[in-house]
Amino acid sequence: MKFIIFFAGTFCWCTSIALARPVAQDGPSDIEPPIEPIQRIRPIQRLRPISRIASSSDADGPDVPRFAKFLDGSAIVELPIETPSNGTASTNGTLGERSGQEYIVLFNEGKTTPPRLSSVLSKVGYSFDTPDLSHVFDNSAFRGFSGPMSQDSADKLNGMDDFTVEPVVTIRGDMQRTRSGGPWNLERISQERTVKGNVRGLDFTYKFDDMGQLGKGVDIYVLDTGLNIDHEAFGGRARMGFSKDGPEDLNAASDQNGHGTHAAGTAAADILGVASGANIIGVKIMGRDRQGTTADAVKGLDWVVQQHDKRKSEPGFVGSIASISWNAAKRVQHLDRAIDAAVDRGVHVSMAAGNDAKNACEFSPAARGGQGDDGKGGKAVTVGSTNTDDRISSFSNIGPCVDVYAPGESIISTWIGGSKALEIQAGTSMACPLVSGLMAYMMSRNPRLAASPPEMKAALRDTSIQPGIVKKGRSGIVAAGSFRLVNNGVDIVGNTR
Repeated sequence: MKFIIFFAGTFCWCTSIALARPVAQDGPSDIEPPIEPIQRIRPIQRLRPISRIASSSDADGPDVPRFAKFLDGSAIVELPIETPSNGTASTNGTLGERSGQEYIVLFNEGKTTPPRLSSVLSKVGYSFDTPDLSHVFDNSAFRGFSGPMSQDSADKLNGMDDFTVEPVVTIRGDMQRTRSGGPWNLERISQERTVKGNVRGLDFTYKFDDMGQLGKGVDIYVLDTGLNIDHEAFGGRARMGFSKDGPEDLNAASDQNGHGTHAAGTAAADILGVASGANIIGVKIMGRDRQGTTADAVKGLDWVVQQHDKRKSEPGFVGSIASISWNAAKRVQHLDRAIDAAVDRGVHVSMAAGNDAKNACEFSPAARGGQGDDGKGGKAVTVGSTNTDDRISSFSNIGPCVDVYAPGESIISTWIGGSKALEIQAGTSMACPLVSGLMAYMMSRNPRLAASPPEMKAALRDTSIQPGIVKKGRSGIVAAGSFRLVNNGVDIVGNTR
């Protein structure tokens, strides 16, 4: 039998080995590494036949039209306003050059003897008549001015108790954008009401705030059966990074099942995915039969953490997400520990709850989400499935280890067998990557969330909604108020995430 060995306090890969019996140590040891048998893992996919969707341009043909349209997004980035740097230095006892970035200086009016406005202006080479003085503020509530000045001048003024000095920045109105011709699950997570229409077609509208360019700079690692990297919907953003079958398998034919390609599409494909600006990296840990081992899964996580550590210092990098649409058939300590360790290193982890209609806390790694199997709070995010009526899917695992729910039935996404192939699937495997994509969307808009998996976990619940229909506890393990359906927040009044 093969085993995995973990050393306490360390997330490292140790080659799986066959042990006939425990190996005696020569001397005392402070750490006794736990040894567990390697387990098989299975994808989280509903076990019923599904219909293949053929692409077609015939209006009287299949429900899903030919995949032929792609959209590019743009964003307004909040940056300091620059002014020409060819100004001249002041020579009349001022703090320095006026040239450079534009700043706003506000007086701290709480001072007993606040300074005269004209006196402060002269310190930076200004007078009320200076042409490049942008604004003067002089009212009963606050006083100050704005204009270009050197960094040295700004720093010196900021060091005095009399002033608050900050760079001028661009402001923007709320920029809600829409993208039509998409699947129902994207419309559902971008509005408060239940969707209406033919969920087997691409007739729905996705609403989003494009400030973060839909996940640009975020790496989504799809730990699954591989990836059809040549699919048009990936727009050249997809690549294979790791395969249990070796480096020769890092190509467009790596996915011989379709499960991984479908999950990747829901997370980040054009038109079909949430975060259409994110990078998609395939991490193959399961084969054609959608089977794998926990040893392969832990090795995949090992590779993801290594890549995350390398990417942290690269310009334009925002963060990493591991998308996991599978579970072992029971609790497995080494898998849970690897998940926790990856999160501790800053990798966000989204996991499927499972399709057994049971308590998700009974399975690894799903048990490391929600409140955790120990009640102390799981570190990762576990996702259950809902249907088009906003009810928890009959097959979905539930319970305190589930953080949020997401649409997981009649999900149209990318497939294998061609660059335009689409497929309909159902399962918590389909709900999980929707949340992976939502994470990427939120990370690119909010660097604080990108840097903190715990804050992201809380933010997903904060922006989620509680549908009017709550399916109360099968076996009593869905408590009132625990059914939270994910939402990107653009259609919710008062959302600030």
